[in-house]
Amino acid sequence: MSNKIMQLKNFPNAAVYVDYENIYELLKSYGKNPFDINFFPVIIKKLKSDYKFKIIEFIVYSNFEKKEFQGKQQTQIQKLGIETRHSSNSGKNCSDLELTVDALRTLYKNPNVDVFILISSDRDIIPLIKAIKYENKIAFTISTKHGFNLMVTKFTDYHEYIEDIFNINTKIELPAENLSIDTKKDVDSKTLTGEDVERAKEVSRMLYESNVWKKTMDLGETISLKGYVNILAKTIIRNQAQIFEDFKLAHYLQLICIYNDPKKGLCLKEGPKRHELYEETIEQLI
Repeated sequence: MSNKIMQLKNFPNAAVYVDYENIYELLKSYGKNPFDINFFPVIIKKLKSDYKFKIIEFIVYSNFEKKEFQGKQQTQIQKLGIETRHSSNSGKNCSDLELTVDALRTLYKNPNVDVFILISSDRDIIPLIKAIKYENKIAFTISTKHGFNLMVTKFTDYHEYIEDIFNINTKIELPAENLSIDTKKDVDSKTLTGEDVERAKEVSRMLYESNVWKKTMDLGETISLKGYVNILAKTIIRNQAQIFEDFKLAHYLQLICIYNDPKKGLCLKEGPKRHELYEETIEQLI
């Protein structure tokens, strides 16, 4: 446990803010639903029993009108005694903005809150974490391993993974088509190293900066994973099996996306976290 948390008074006051859409989508990648794993009661019990927090505010943010929620999610959460904020705007960052505004309001208006617990895997919470720490409060984040940017942990005081709390298997296995036996390995986030991640970033950047990618964007063609790996094997000093593994990890990190095309087998397309490849480069230069 963080030394800063241990130094707090008994039963420190805590405020909890949850980016529900973000966590819901990432749990779905494991085939899990928050209510199937009793998400909120387990989190509340852990915060109270393990950390002795006194929760004085607990708010969940989401566009609860999404079709897959079937109009039930918000009511189910409220039945647990948890406050909800419906974000009607369909924009990507609407829930993030509302969460940030509420957390900042509490930070500056309620000096009795000692710990701010942010449940999200989105790196957009870093400015909020910095503000919390600037006011000499504790920033505590809870996220999934899948889709989480490790840069967040450089700023937060304490962090836990949802997979560890709920004993969720973190292995992700891609379809086997066009993969040799040597490359049909699982991606396991518990065994990842910084070198593994850097290799995944390298092949992702090379893809996006390649003439093959430009041609795909111009003509709408598909990029075969096997074909592109053959190209890269002539450019970088790694065998094809290792490059396959690098792309599988890049898929796991959402830097690229591997999908199964009916005609070409496994193919490559843009990943939802592509922008983070270049954001990190810019930050390192500042």
